[in-house]
Amino acid sequence: MPGNARALDIWMGICCCHSDPTCIPMLGPIMSWSADTKVNNLGQARHLDMVLGTCGHSGIIIASSSDSKCNGRGMARILDDVAGCTIGKIMKCSSDTNTN
Repeated sequence: MPGNARALDIWMGICCCHSDPTCIPMLGPIMSWSADTKVNNLGQARHLDMVLGTCGHSGIIIASSSDSKCNGRGMARILDDVAGCTIGKIMKCSSDTNTN
């Protein structure tokens, strides 16, 4: 079962909102999360929460658990997808909590 993604956990991929070259390698933190559901004292990341690239461009979490919900939205997990200017996967998460 995949580990739960939380506030400030890291995604990794590319950012395609640059003119030269068009897409560049990128990573960054999860920037929005549940204020009332905590995982290891950090807010639980959810479907449609925001991520930020180190270049300043943003994206959203577009994949999450279909079974486990937080505030009515799917709970985000390691290897769930991120899209927008940023395209990638969540690469860091809680090592001791898991969600289907």
